Amino acid sequence: MLGIGIDFGTTNSTVAVYDGQRLRYLPLEPVAGGEVMPTALYLSRDRQAEVGRAAIDRYTLDNSGRTVQLTAEEVGAITVTVAGTDATRGLEDGGSITHSFEVHAWTDQDLPGRLFRSVKRWLGSASVERVRVFDAHYRIVALATPVLSHLREALADEKRSASDVAFIGRPVRYEGRTADANEIAVARMTEACRHAGFRRMQLFPEPIAAARSYLEERPLAEGETALAFDFGGGTLDLSVVESRDGQLALRATHGVPIGGDEIDRRLYRAKVFPELGEGSRVHRPVLDEWREEDFPFDRFGDRLLNWALAYDLNRPELLEILVQGMREGGDAGRCLERLYSVVKGNLSYSVFQAIERAKVALSEVERSEIVVEDLDLRVPLERAELDAVVTPLLEQADAALEEVLASAGLAADDLSVVVRTGGSSRLDAVIRLLERRFPGRVVEHDPFTSIAAGLALASWEEVARGQRPRSPDGHAEGQRPRSPAGHAEGQRPRSPAGHAKGHR
Repeated sequence: MLGIGIDFGTTNSTVAVYDGQRLRYLPLEPVAGGEVMPTALYLSRDRQAEVGRAAIDRYTLDNSGRTVQLTAEEVGAITVTVAGTDATRGLEDGGSITHSFEVHAWTDQDLPGRLFRSVKRWLGSASVERVRVFDAHYRIVALATPVLSHLREALADEKRSASDVAFIGRPVRYEGRTADANEIAVARMTEACRHAGFRRMQLFPEPIAAARSYLEERPLAEGETALAFDFGGGTLDLSVVESRDGQLALRATHGVPIGGDEIDRRLYRAKVFPELGEGSRVHRPVLDEWREEDFPFDRFGDRLLNWALAYDLNRPELLEILVQGMREGGDAGRCLERLYSVVKGNLSYSVFQAIERAKVALSEVERSEIVVEDLDLRVPLERAELDAVVTPLLEQADAALEEVLASAGLAADDLSVVVRTGGSSRLDAVIRLLERRFPGRVVEHDPFTSIAAGLALASWEEVARGQRPRSPDGHAEGQRPRSPAGHAEGQRPRSPAGHAKGHR
């Protein structure tokens, strides 16, 4: 019998196994042999897929520094008929005028491949059903499946029994703007897991898994409570568990869609945009004179933040504006030359990587730099500046802590321990927030592996108890309290669609 834990994270993924005596993390990277793998997928033009670090390296090699040439591609036509106006009265054809317009889209015909990061954030979005990749439209499920398949293949050499169940992590609340975001995400994730080859699996709340792995070696006394604070790349997930009759009982969960990805975007805006020309004043020809005005950086900003589509900035009308601004000279001209290099060299992802490195460094030092050699870019970044960027998100985190404690019927002083995990939990501002609220009771626990470990432990316990594995149904608000295994007490097993068996 083997407990299997799969942490399919927004930023990184991990696989752990537990045989009742020993917990192990499986190597996921063929070359480096790393136990923590970037959650990344690269699809080449000939539809070959690579995952993990190899996907990022392939994207960087194939795309960064490549000159982008967009081509106008005809995608259809629009016909507009106008009637009932002064211009159409008395016309012989019944009083209408019809115009037809061809519609073109700019495409990068030489794009060698697409890199996908943070696909997990799309799972609950009803408006994102398919993504166009070259001449095909891929469902979100299809973009998650190759990474999940790679995680399952890591288990190939493990001795498994027919009763083993893979516990796969899920946030308390998936990202999405509609009320049914959780339901949509659970259905998509379940389908992707099935396509990836997981025949016996269950989705399990990630913060509960994090608490479970910590409490394996440091169990709570009867009646004591723990809060798991799981702050990752895409979401902040919270859970409160209590030791009751020798078992962990779930008292409350809560989640909000904030994480490291949003912090990186805010740093890009605050620290890098000004180095690319935001706020520059340039002279532009207007009729018969040159007028000084703000450079229209807003036409570039959103695409820079959406690095996967930044190649779209190579449209002729945008390049014309950019080249004209570069002629300004001085500081404005130098910044816009750097923006031109980002656009033509497809380097926005490289900027994000540099931001991530500088941000992580600030967990250890007071001052770091955002460095992109290809752009001659060196931007100082101080911890106080990072704190200022993070503060609005921490206000949301603070409110989430209030809500989960209220749901559990507890005060901050009632908690015995606060377990912080996830890469974003290492930020100094996050640590200070938790220490202020829960002085002397905050501990760090395996930021990148705790969830996989807790999932493996919970998987082993589920099978050891002889319980039948259940399909994922989540923790939507209003549902009955659940055990740490994720089941509402007395609830019937559910199908992947979320219906109790025998009911529609």
